[in-house]
Amino acid sequence: MATTTGGARPAETPVDQPRAVGTVERLGAVAVGLILLALFLAFAEGSFNNYRVQLVTLVAINAIVAVSLTLTSGFTGVFSLGQIGFMAIGAYVSALMTLPPQWKSPRLLPDLPAWLATMDLSGWPGWLALLVACVAGGAVAALVAAVVGAPLMRLSGHYVAVATMGFLIIVHEVANNWDTVTRGARGLAQVPRHTDLWLAYAWAVVTIYTVLRLRSSPYGRAMIASRENVIAARAIGVDVLRVRLVAFVVGAFFTGVAGALVAHQIGNVNPSGFYFTTTFAIIIMVVVGGLGSVSGAVVGATVLTLAPEYLRDVEDGMDLGPFSFGALYGLSNIILAVAFVLVTIFRPRGLFGDRELGLGILSRWRRGGCEPATSAAVDTPALAPDVAAPPRDDHAETR
Repeated sequence: MATTTGGARPAETPVDQPRAVGTVERLGAVAVGLILLALFLAFAEGSFNNYRVQLVTLVAINAIVAVSLTLTSGFTGVFSLGQIGFMAIGAYVSALMTLPPQWKSPRLLPDLPAWLATMDLSGWPGWLALLVACVAGGAVAALVAAVVGAPLMRLSGHYVAVATMGFLIIVHEVANNWDTVTRGARGLAQVPRHTDLWLAYAWAVVTIYTVLRLRSSPYGRAMIASRENVIAARAIGVDVLRVRLVAFVVGAFFTGVAGALVAHQIGNVNPSGFYFTTTFAIIIMVVVGGLGSVSGAVVGATVLTLAPEYLRDVEDGMDLGPFSFGALYGLSNIILAVAFVLVTIFRPRGLFGDRELGLGILSRWRRGGCEPATSAAVDTPALAPDVAAPPRDDHAETR
């Protein structure tokens, strides 16, 4: 009988390795997802009433803001309370661009620059006018973020939270008191309502794709490294200020776009719509979904946009077996608050934590079968058949 000598050992049965998701599969899955989304939007546009269409559109807008906040705070660990300030900037800039000239006359807005007061996009196709306004609103918001973020991103912890909240208060007070440009508390009315399902979800898809690509880039890995340990990140050469500023600026751009979309959805811009109530609503969406997960931000935005609307029926009264309850105003908010408390208790990292819904799950399955690959196959792959293991010295540990 043949025996092994020296370093030779019997050949091992190769263990199937988990198959990585290929580019073709990834692109195919993305294409299927986009087709399903398009079919849903076509169905919603043809079957839903105007209220439900506006509600579904609002889901996309809130998802853009939630994903932007995930980039700004979830990836870098810099908790920002001023994100809605950029939304207000995008809303006002875009509204001033698309307002008809008769509503921007010197009698109404005397301090408005002449080139902006005479700008007339009413003859453009609605989608093109909104596209230009969204890009302009997002660009101005990003520019402000670059100026403001340069000093603020040097802070950490509760200091940056308080500082960004101060930025939100400044934006609100400027919008509330600059009557000659923003019309103060009266706001800007007569804004063309160009936002529809297709434009809102197109921007949502662009936002999600950009943030996911950024997360998988060197910048994204540097952001997560700075979030986990700033000192260690700096020790390996990460420019913490730079990566934080990139996240802050990109998040501000897409938040400004969301502001432009919501302004052209409801047809007016008012300072009260961009303050603490909206800020806390978006923060809850992100925290419930998972502060470091884009998928969690989308799910949180979807649930917390739809749930308050459908829970309002509970406030009109209900029957529970033999018990009958009359009008219970405020019960929907109580239910949502209790649910939020339960999530923070039992899932302190949110529903998704840092995980993403995607094609990575496919890599856990064997080629041509449905049996999940064991952890041993991942951690200890078999040696190549032609490579012999080095001789083992049983006395090595006793020396």
